[in-house]
Amino acid sequence: MVRQEDLDRHRLGIWQVRANIAIRGLSSEALESGNVLLIGAVTQLRVTHECEVCKVLRQYVPGEKFKELPGQRGSLGVFLTGGEISVGDRVSVDRARYPEVPERIYERLAWLVARIPHGEVVTYATLIQLVGAARPYFRVLPTYLRRAADAGLPAHRVLTSNCAVTGHLDDQAARLAAEGVAVSDEGALLDTSVFWDARDVYFQAD
Repeated sequence: MVRQEDLDRHRLGIWQVRANIAIRGLSSEALESGNVLLIGAVTQLRVTHECEVCKVLRQYVPGEKFKELPGQRGSLGVFLTGGEISVGDRVSVDRARYPEVPERIYERLAWLVARIPHGEVVTYATLIQLVGAARPYFRVLPTYLRRAADAGLPAHRVLTSNCAVTGHLDDQAARLAAEGVAVSDEGALLDTSVFWDARDVYFQAD
């Protein structure tokens, strides 16, 4: 989601910032994390966090305008209730409110890792998708996960995209086994039924 006023200010089209919905007439505070937008009569959309101004946009946005985009590219969100929406529908901030999701990448990753249930796992690829980060962040995931583990978070429940222990955390296989998650001697996950179904993580009210 992006504000049409910000697009107009930079003389950009919605496609140039890779947004799906442009809204007009609301302040920038409307797109702050935790707000719920009501679109039309029934469609509700929870604002999760600000969109990163990633390098992908360089092929769509001229250099000088690219430098001005931080804080004005809009926000990501998830639909709480669906329905038909059309150009011209009224958009307002609903009275409902959710907790804020951290804006900084590491803090958001830690927020998500803390929510992985006991006895379940998630892969690098899914975690990056949930965080809303660009693919280059794969390179720093081991560092972030070690930091999360040092903070007492269950980072051992995160596997590589090949569904194996990462090799970056002490006793990861043993800690998984203690939770009933079996891995082979080579560290590969043996039972895919323990994948965390994280689709509702942004629907939770705490």
